[in-house]
Amino acid sequence: MSNKTISVPKHLQANRSKSIVKIASWILKYFNWSIRGAIPSDKRVVVVVGPHTSNWDFIIGVLVILSLDARINWIGKHTIFKNGFKNFLVKLGGIPVNRDNPSELFKKINKLTEKSNGYLIAMAPEGTRKKVNKLKSGFIRIANQTNSKILLAGIDFQKKFINLDRFFIPSGDLNDDLQYVQNYFNLYSGKKT
Repeated sequence: MSNKTISVPKHLQANRSKSIVKIASWILKYFNWSIRGAIPSDKRVVVVVGPHTSNWDFIIGVLVILSLDARINWIGKHTIFKNGFKNFLVKLGGIPVNRDNPSELFKKINKLTEKSNGYLIAMAPEGTRKKVNKLKSGFIRIANQTNSKILLAGIDFQKKFINLDRFFIPSGDLNDDLQYVQNYFNLYSGKKT
């Protein structure tokens, strides 16, 4: 499925410069990347993306956001929001998180929830670019706290696609839920294995 077939709900349209959208789309096409699935029209969605194994995940993610001309917020480690890049990353939808102060992240997301007409918040539950045995559960807490749905999305470097796939409804058993999402990510080939 090409990028052109994915529609962006009106409340998530970013209205960026057409040249930026075309350049990002061209780069993805040049490197044979495609976007599959759909952006849901729901007002509050936490997008859980994985497997997260490389800095390239971020670059592909930014190109996807720009090519779709979508307003997608994303959570990133505070250390990437360095002087000179911070304003640019925040304008791209970045929400810095300091793992030593996770309550600050919840405050930022609550503020976004209050002022927004709807949002997608993307995050990688590994919390790192290394292989992990257990995912972090913050995405479930954020979804519960903001009354958001959870959308599973996979990134596959071998087949070169991003899949905006399906909703996930937590069962209430945290270990089972995290294992379910991990098993879902195992269907995709990360940049590093």
